[in-house]
Amino acid sequence: MNQRKKQPRVTRAALLDAAGEEFSNQGYVGTGLGSVVARAGLTKGALFHHFPDKRSLAQAWIDERLGQAIAELWLTPLAGADSLDALRQLCRQRFSELAPGDPTAALSALAAAGGGPDDPLGEGLERIWIAWRAAVAGLLERGKSAGRIHRSIKPAAEAAFFVALIAGVWVTASSPRHLETRRACLNSLEDYLETLRSVPA
Repeated sequence: MNQRKKQPRVTRAALLDAAGEEFSNQGYVGTGLGSVVARAGLTKGALFHHFPDKRSLAQAWIDERLGQAIAELWLTPLAGADSLDALRQLCRQRFSELAPGDPTAALSALAAAGGGPDDPLGEGLERIWIAWRAAVAGLLERGKSAGRIHRSIKPAAEAAFFVALIAGVWVTASSPRHLETRRACLNSLEDYLETLRSVPA
């Protein structure tokens, strides 16, 4: 009896997991509901019991899974940090882990394929971007206060540039065949971060 009560949650979770794999690798437009249910090992009837259409499925995945994944990858490690060294180390770690279909690549690809201001997924994606930019800006603000980051920089503007740069790299260099491009981007990113460092008195 208890197992039966839990089954809807298990089914919904399986659908979100499968949808995440498909959206991450195929994009929103390229993902069909048939491929989602096939990956989940379920039926379309089971899917429609939880989600009326692909849009609602994608919105749920963005709100419940993608945002949490980006938070774990980028936001949580930045919380409380106040140095460029911490940001650089995080970038090195994330660049080493970069692979097609990972959450950062999925976020970037979905945003790049968006349909403009009326895109049904845009609002959920934008909430993730806003949170990410705020986390970076917070680190830069704390670094300024600690005297580690140059007092003339504008944290919100620099954070917007940083996140856009990361997103671009993830879209263009996530494939293993782009390893050299990825390394070049990381080197240039590290050079950029150094320009934000406070100049010793």
